Amino acid sequence: MSLSPQKVDFDKVWSALSQSIDSILNQSGQSGMPMVEAVYRLCTSQPPYHESLYLNLKNHLEKHVDRLFQELQQYQIELLPQYLIRWQKYSLGAEVIHSIFTYLNNGWIKKKMDDARRMNLYPNNSIEIYDVGTLALIIWRDRLFSKIKFNMIRAILEVVKRDRDGEKVNQSEIYGIMTSYVKIGSTSKTKPLAVYKEEFETPFFKDTKEYYSMESSIFLAHSSVSEYMIKVEERLEEEKKRSKVFLNSSSGDQLRKEVEMAMIDSHKDRIQSECNNYLKEEKILDLGRMYRLFSRIDNGVKPMLEVLQNFIVSSGFESIKRIPEKDQKDPKTYVETLLNVYHHFSQIVKNAFNDDSQFVAALDKACRKIVNENSLNKSSVSPEYLAKYCDLMLKKSSKNLEDNELDEKLNQIIMIFKYVDDKDVFQKFYSKMLARRLIQGISASDDAESQMIGRLKAACGFEYTSKLQRMFTDMNLSVDMNEKFRDYIVTNKLDLGKVDFNIQVLTAGSWPLQTQASNFNVPQELEKCINQFQSWYSSRHQGRKLAWLHHLSKGDIRTNCLKKRYEFQVTNYQMAILLLFNTSESTSLGYDTFLNSINLKEAELKRSLESLIEANVLVVSEGQGSELASQSFQINYEYSNKRLKIKLASALQKESKSENDATHKGIEDDRKLYLQAAIVRIMKSRKSMTHLNLVQEVIVQSRNRFQPNVQMIKKCVEHLIEKEYLQRADGETDKYNYVA
Repeated sequence: MSLSPQKVDFDKVWSALSQSIDSILNQSGQSGMPMVEAVYRLCTSQPPYHESLYLNLKNHLEKHVDRLFQELQQYQIELLPQYLIRWQKYSLGAEVIHSIFTYLNNGWIKKKMDDARRMNLYPNNSIEIYDVGTLALIIWRDRLFSKIKFNMIRAILEVVKRDRDGEKVNQSEIYGIMTSYVKIGSTSKTKPLAVYKEEFETPFFKDTKEYYSMESSIFLAHSSVSEYMIKVEERLEEEKKRSKVFLNSSSGDQLRKEVEMAMIDSHKDRIQSECNNYLKEEKILDLGRMYRLFSRIDNGVKPMLEVLQNFIVSSGFESIKRIPEKDQKDPKTYVETLLNVYHHFSQIVKNAFNDDSQFVAALDKACRKIVNENSLNKSSVSPEYLAKYCDLMLKKSSKNLEDNELDEKLNQIIMIFKYVDDKDVFQKFYSKMLARRLIQGISASDDAESQMIGRLKAACGFEYTSKLQRMFTDMNLSVDMNEKFRDYIVTNKLDLGKVDFNIQVLTAGSWPLQTQASNFNVPQELEKCINQFQSWYSSRHQGRKLAWLHHLSKGDIRTNCLKKRYEFQVTNYQMAILLLFNTSESTSLGYDTFLNSINLKEAELKRSLESLIEANVLVVSEGQGSELASQSFQINYEYSNKRLKIKLASALQKESKSENDATHKGIEDDRKLYLQAAIVRIMKSRKSMTHLNLVQEVIVQSRNRFQPNVQMIKKCVEHLIEKEYLQRADGETDKYNYVA
């Protein structure tokens, strides 16, 4: 083939070229190389036939498509497969023809298109000259597709309906037709999916909504909600698969939303009405299914959250009410009831709601209400009983848990603790019981104690546990101090008698202990030890003063007057009573003798005597009536016990009601001081505040420790005004100024 321009007979060359084009469009086989040469010759001839070639090709394609349209007119039932056959042949042929006319595309057509854009010859940038491939698609769109599109979509939707009804259909046929919509629309560079969306997707979605709206209403009217939800999940999965076969990838999400709106959102009230029943009957699968369905729609799970929270609160309150009256003051029963409620619903949240953060939050809100507002939580019972439950877990007993079980139990306690509003109450009781465990040496595990303090620190911060940690420090320092004191005794060859003396020196500000104002006469057997230690300690720590807590001290004494040699563990007060018999000439001692010799307060003396009588170590020898003050007592020489070591002190080391009341009073006093400090701190920073803003700020600052009531805050403000820390603003009754 010569590349130089030549004269060409256009009609002759076009005649041969048009026949070859027909062969390609009909897929009857045709070599492309001669056609490429023919196009080249026509475009490079003298004169060139660019425009004639383009117009002839356009007319030829129009006639071909018109014939195809006439052929399709005779089909009704078979419209879709017949359309697809013709489309596939035509679209493939158009691609081949486009490549054959590459020289025309890249030359004359490209120049015309560029000129038109530059000179803005056509309105709305609509260019009437297109590359051959685009021209073929536009001809198909305008002369065939636009005329049968309504019949087409009706037929398509009928096939889809049959598919949804469970009939077997040719899915690949619908997919092929859908791709034709996409390809036809690709002629638009700005909106390539416009044809697909307007002519296929929009009616498809409308039909989908109508189909599932009708189906869901009928199905729900004749089935249970549980069965309906199973149906919905099945339908959603079907449509997910169907979208991959029938729709463009851009339509999948919208199809899902249409089904969700028709089957879930439209019936959400009916579905949600069963949530409470499912919770009552513990239908985890149904709850999980409801959660998954409602998660698909906006704010869908919100009603479920409210139902769950209210149900948990109701169940929790009912569980507390079911505690037998005899067990209502038992911390173990109370706390384990709370734990059972928490564990039960945390499993539901995990298994049904996949630990969704919204449902976990609803569980937390409900548990907080149960812990703080149940019928037994009067005078902050929850934090008090929780602290006492900790004490049961952490002190030595025959029922101590294994380390891993104890660790899990402490984690559970912290879980409940996080719901407690009045954390200061827990802190007060916990510190008192920790002090008792440390002083009496009855902690089951020092590691467990440290881990518990660490958990409390993580939950509430360093300040909350600082005193608890200093208590441990004091115990460790006391061990070293005892060793140094013993070395001092041995080095100086001092005689302490037959007493094995051990001391604990505790920092006054760190321990929740109070000295008792009494002139208790220490047994002479202990006087040497006490005097020697006091002298030794004062020489090493000048300026420090020791205050002896005899009511917390204990010792072991051995008997030589009974049938067996028993060893009694007793308090210092019990010890003083028993040792008094060693120095008495009489075997029977009266109440006044004890009172004058030991110099105890009557309340403490009575408690100590009663504990010894109850243990059968002492018996009443003389006197009538129930009053101890009118009786005399003697050693029970017939005393017998299977054990040789008996803890007589344990009866007195339990917390009495008066001590419990004193603890609650101390909490109230601490709160007043805390609120006063918070008010001064706030006012010092702000200088001037209204009463309402001050109250709100104080509540915010106190919330992590306890829930202050407004009346208490008001009293604290009045107190600070009296003390001249604050003053009322001139002319304003509800505004305060800080007094520097």
